Amino acid sequence: MCNAVTFGTRDRAGLPALLLLALFLGAFLAGPLAAASDPEAESGTPEARAHAYMAQDPPDWAAAREAFAEAAEAGSPTAMSHLGWIHEEGHGVQPDGERAAEWYGRAARAGAHDVAVKLGWMYLGGQGVERDREQAEYWFGRAVDAGHGPARIAWASVLIADAQGGRNPEAVFEARELLEAALEDGFVLASYFLARLFIEGIGAHPVEDGMAAHYTRIGADSGDPRMQGWLALMLTEGRGVEADRVQASKWANLAAANGDRLGEQLRVALEEELTPEEIREARERAVDWALGQR
Repeated sequence: MCNAVTFGTRDRAGLPALLLLALFLGAFLAGPLAAASDPEAESGTPEARAHAYMAQDPPDWAAAREAFAEAAEAGSPTAMSHLGWIHEEGHGVQPDGERAAEWYGRAARAGAHDVAVKLGWMYLGGQGVERDREQAEYWFGRAVDAGHGPARIAWASVLIADAQGGRNPEAVFEARELLEAALEDGFVLASYFLARLFIEGIGAHPVEDGMAAHYTRIGADSGDPRMQGWLALMLTEGRGVEADRVQASKWANLAAANGDRLGEQLRVALEEELTPEEIREARERAVDWALGQR
């Protein structure tokens, strides 16, 4: 029965990039930090006053822009980023992607590498600006050259999407180098894309079960339920690892507990084949692993 369970349909061209975009925007556009509610009594920096103006009810966007502009002229990349955000979202002004990109560009040149990545996504997807692959490559490349881990993952995901779409099958090898560097620097998300390269053989990349299992285990150990489901399947089938149904059931339980559909399918299928003692052992291992992450 377990043999009927397979890896689900993979994201097609462009979706890895959208995944990274969602992750980045979730962090970057979560909203400005609140500050003191009385700007006139605020004795801090122009940025602190700007945050105080934004924290008013209703916000005083004109005063906030003026304070951020003062901080930006003094060289603050965070103030430049906030001005970009204000113009992109249309807070107190008409939304203006081009004006936003100008402020984001100043922030990126001042060392805000996350903002350079954001600009890369904007130009790649035509979000508020004209779609411009050359500009996207410039901004991604600027952050990559600075050794920025998230930029390495983001650009690698674009190269992988290119290879999936037939644009440049050989680009997967550059992507792999970027991902390996990011993983070495502690960015575990890179393991997801590395595992996919070895599982699927994207573009010109070869399928290699042992390396697929290696990177999948890194992701599973980090708590990614999707990769826990993949590892459970590998352990069930003996794909790149020695087959171990109890250990497979452990990872399937963990994946299923966090809503992974493959994990739930495997959990049910495996428990139809395991003995009650093996089921209990697998669940105990899953609990022990979960407790060990606290």
